[in-house]
Amino acid sequence: MKILSLDTSTEYMSLGLKIDEDFYSINIKAGQTHSEIVLPEIKKLLSEHQLTITDLDAVAFGRGPGSFTGIRIACGIAYGLGYGASIPVIGVNNLLALAETSGKDKVVSGIDARMGEIYLSAYIKEGKTFSESMLEGVYKPHELPQLKGLGWALVGNAIETYEKQMKNHFGQQIEEVIFGPYDVVESISKLAMPFIKNKLFELIHAEPLYLRNKVAFTTEERKSLNAV
Repeated sequence: MKILSLDTSTEYMSLGLKIDEDFYSINIKAGQTHSEIVLPEIKKLLSEHQLTITDLDAVAFGRGPGSFTGIRIACGIAYGLGYGASIPVIGVNNLLALAETSGKDKVVSGIDARMGEIYLSAYIKEGKTFSESMLEGVYKPHELPQLKGLGWALVGNAIETYEKQMKNHFGQQIEEVIFGPYDVVESISKLAMPFIKNKLFELIHAEPLYLRNKVAFTTEERKSLNAV
């Protein structure tokens, strides 16, 4: 099984290449240059292993939530590569990929949504599969939903900005805080595998996941925020 995975939902540009039981990855702090470097880096990664896109069984990508621009870049690249090679394209939820990357069985995944908000969900692993324990959504730091029980791990780049608020809210329910950077492409590849049925172009769960339609404040909204 050969799977190319990519994630551009944060300031990092991450690529992964699964070749049977081996996995190779690239993790670059790209800032605003994702669109400039992602295709050359994909070509470089494949050529290092004497592969082309048509040798792959699928392309998997982080479908969000995260940076709106980054999600669109990953989605567009994955669609283009998959369509051109007639192979499946699978989008994987980034909150779920964070949970898988953590290596824990009870995980709160939080991604900085900017605009003073957090993309958040919680998962519990039963056997080899995570089930959603908290409805994923976009929340204000002071309006986070409640967890059930103890022994949770907290993961995701929302910690960088909202660690204090999240710890205060969840209290002793949080047993461990896992800091980044987070390389989720191997988890994206792993979570995509159950959806790879045949080597045909398919759009399976490949829609971008934004969780909100509003991408930025207007000038007037920014003024009102600064006045608070």
